[in-house]
Amino acid sequence: MKNDNTAAHREDDLWGFDLKGLMSRCWELRRQVVLLAAGFFVLFFTLSFWAGRQYSSEGFLRAPRKFAEYNAQKAAFWDGETLRRYLEANKKLDDVNGRYLLGALSERFVQAHLQAVLPLSKDDLRFITDAKGVLEAVGILGFSISFKDQSRENAQARVQMLGDFVKDTMLNEDLRDVIDTKVGETKAKKQQIENQIIQKRLALAQAAARLDAARVIASKYPEASKMEARQLLSTGNDNDSSRYLSPVAQLVGIETEIANLKSQLSLLERDAEQNALRNEFYERIDQRSRQVQTGNGLLVEFVKIGQDVFKSRNLQDDKTREVYNQIMLVAEQMRTKHVSEARFVSGPTLPSGRSGPGALLLALMSLIGGFALACVIVLLLDKLRKPDADAEQAEEIDHEDNLRPVRAA
Repeated sequence: MKNDNTAAHREDDLWGFDLKGLMSRCWELRRQVVLLAAGFFVLFFTLSFWAGRQYSSEGFLRAPRKFAEYNAQKAAFWDGETLRRYLEANKKLDDVNGRYLLGALSERFVQAHLQAVLPLSKDDLRFITDAKGVLEAVGILGFSISFKDQSRENAQARVQMLGDFVKDTMLNEDLRDVIDTKVGETKAKKQQIENQIIQKRLALAQAAARLDAARVIASKYPEASKMEARQLLSTGNDNDSSRYLSPVAQLVGIETEIANLKSQLSLLERDAEQNALRNEFYERIDQRSRQVQTGNGLLVEFVKIGQDVFKSRNLQDDKTREVYNQIMLVAEQMRTKHVSEARFVSGPTLPSGRSGPGALLLALMSLIGGFALACVIVLLLDKLRKPDADAEQAEEIDHEDNLRPVRAA
């Protein structure tokens, strides 16, 4: 036993303190320890309850997307300027939850509160041979959003606000991509159609010249018109001869070719008129898209500009009506995809009770932490006071030693 005590004493000395002595000193100063521990207990329990016991609101935003589309758009979810424009447009810039999202927005913040939901779980993917191909083909089903706060109304409002912001951002990004693509397509198609029209007009001029030449030849040889349509005319010797249809057959063939060229030219001119309407619309919406702040606002401008472009035109005309329908079809597809189909199918919930660690567990942890911190502080203060007490005791001893010779005398 003596050896064990000696070993324990050496171990305490090795760590730089005497555990038994410290515990004895804490017992001597137990009144101070208890008072200080009680204060720390109340403080720790209040803070832990406030931070750990919060209202949790959850919601599932249904928004089917391809992985490529989702990956291209998700960077805008944590763009602070995009969120600020959205809050400003919806008059929520001064809202307490709007300020919270704007101040806390970051990639890590969004990833912590917004989770993409896959159509298949990890267990399901084990039984699929081409799991990667399946996921790329299906994409994601939507987003699971969750927030915690001391106010249940704020927790619910933040789920709703982040979901609406994500919907609006995806609409904005998708519609801008369509506009940029259509602007480039209409400009390229304009040049392409112009070149095709030039080629058709040149072919038509050449066919007209051949028709005139054939008519002159036919007038010179009236007997040739009596020949059968399949009978060929040959010129030159037997080694080098050329064979031709009769002048009348050539006239019929050239006139047929001219009619075909005129029909193709008419279709190209129709395409050119329709493309000019598209180009006018997409150039206007492209300029406006650089000023609009939100996806919903851009969709409204898309429809409004489309109506303005075709306001002075006859929509009873087939080629005009076709272009108008194509433009409005884009708007309707965007509205269906990002407004009608993208919605909360679950939540945002309004929590009725707090979630987190139990009150008994928090109280126990607060009690242990408060007692430990109180012991440390009391011992530190006692150690700071001890040198002063030792100094005073030394001064008293010196003073007594100085007085003893005088008394002896």
